[in-house]
Amino acid sequence: MTENKKEKELNDLFGGNSVRNIAGTVKKARRKTILRNIVITLLVVLFLGITLSFSWLFIIRGSQDKALRDIELFSQITNPNVEELGSQNISNGVFEGILTFNRYKEIEGIPVDWSNYVMTYSLFGGVSPFTGDHSPLQIEDKDDGLVRYYDRETKQRMMNFYHPDVEYSPIRNDLNILKNFTDDTLVELGVSFNQKYTPEEVRKLIPKNLTLKWYWVDTYSEKDIEWLNRVSDHSTELATQIYGFATNPIDSSMSEENFITNVQLGLNYKNGKYFGEFNRIANNLQGDSDEIVEENIGIIGGVITGTASDLAELKDLEMIRASVLGVTIKPD
Repeated sequence: MTENKKEKELNDLFGGNSVRNIAGTVKKARRKTILRNIVITLLVVLFLGITLSFSWLFIIRGSQDKALRDIELFSQITNPNVEELGSQNISNGVFEGILTFNRYKEIEGIPVDWSNYVMTYSLFGGVSPFTGDHSPLQIEDKDDGLVRYYDRETKQRMMNFYHPDVEYSPIRNDLNILKNFTDDTLVELGVSFNQKYTPEEVRKLIPKNLTLKWYWVDTYSEKDIEWLNRVSDHSTELATQIYGFATNPIDSSMSEENFITNVQLGLNYKNGKYFGEFNRIANNLQGDSDEIVEENIGIIGGVITGTASDLAELKDLEMIRASVLGVTIKPD
C-alpha cells in the first residue's frame, strides 16, 4: 500500500496534471507581463505626450512673444500716423502661427480703418509677412498725370514723400488742390521739406492750429542718396518705406527722445527680425559719435492733419517742398 501511494504521488507530480498546471501558470505570468508592459508603455507615452505638449507650448509662446516684440517695436518708427489696436493670434499648424494686427488712422479725433498687418512666426523663431501680394494700388491721377497710391485693403490714399537731396520731376503739391474740398473737410497731408530741420524748428514753424502727427527722420546715407539720384524714375518714398516717430501727446519735446530709445532697444535684440535695419539706422544717425544724440536727428518731412482751410496756410511756408494727400474725411 505504501509503495502504491508513493507511486501515485510521483505520477501526480510528474504526470499530465502537473504539466497542465505549469502551463497554466506560465500563461498567467505571460499575460501579467504583457499587461504590465502595456500599462508601462501607455504611461511612458502619456508622459512623453504631456512633456512634448508643454515643451511645444513653451517654445511656440516664446516665438510668439519674440515676434510681437519685434513687430511692435519696429512699428514705433515706421508707418506714419498708423495706430494698432492690438493683435490676434491664430494657429496655423504645429510649426507656425499667424499674428493679425488691427490698425487705424486718427484724423483730428476721428478713427479711420486702415489695412490689417498680418505676419507669420515659426516654432524656430522666424518672422515673415503673410504670403501674398501686399503692394499698394497704383492709379494715375487724371489731373496731374502722376501716380497715386492707395491702401490695398481700405482703398484710402497713401502718402508718399520726397527727399530734399534727391532730384524729382515733377513734384506733387496737393496744397494747390485743397480749394477743391469744403473748408471743414478733415485732411491728412504728407509734407516733404526743402532741407533738414531740427524737431524743435519744425514744431515752431508749423502753425499751431494744425496737428503735427509724425516726423520723417533722415536715416539715409550718402550712398543711399547717390543711388536714389541714379535711379531712372527717381521714385518717391512710400509711407511704408520711411522711418520716423509720432508726436508725444503729453510732451512734444520728448518725441525725438522716444525715437532714440526705440532704436537703441532694437539694437539690444541681435537675433530680432529687424536688427539689421535698426543697426543701419543707428550707424547713419550716429555719424562720428558713439551713440545717437538728439542733435543728429534731422527732420525732412512729416504728417500734418487739420481742416482743408487751415492746411491751406502751409502754402506760405518755404520749408514745404512737396505735399501729398492722405486720408480725407467729409463732415456729416
